[in-house]
Amino acid sequence: MEVNDEAVKDAVRRACEEVGLPLAYRFAVSQLLRTPPADWPTCCGEGCFPCSQSLADAAARALELLGQPLPAR
Repeated sequence: MEVNDEAVKDAVRRACEEVGLPLAYRFAVSQLLRTPPADWPTCCGEGCFPCSQSLADAAARALELLGQPLPAR
């Protein structure tokens, strides 16, 4: 996926806002869009911020906004 495309940037921004992730993490979410979902990190349960699950949730929402099928994880 071309993460520099304006539609992708907008979807990532909207997704971050919707899941409550600060916009400072847009780059991390964008990078997940370049990575197979099976390789996305999962929550470790240690209370990190941002939680890896939040990043993955934003990436999945961005895909939804772009009309892409949600990949299996």
